[in-house]
Amino acid sequence: MARPCKLQINSSGAWRDVLRFDLDETDVEALQVAAANLVLIANGGGKTGLRITAADAFQTALIRWDAKKGWVDA
Repeated sequence: MARPCKLQINSSGAWRDVLRFDLDETDVEALQVAAANLVLIANGGGKTGLRITAADAFQTALIRWDAKKGWVDA
């Protein structure tokens, strides 16, 4: 992978990996829409959050999502 990233979810206090992907080979916009839709369908009024991070030791957040703001730069 040239630019490995992770989609992570936080629904109970800790960030958990959902999947790893290559930023250069993935339709990230489609991934963001699909991930947000899944959370909204399953837990629309909840406090579940999503983020996309670098898949390295630092796990630097690149973008974050919550039900109120949608996707915003981290």
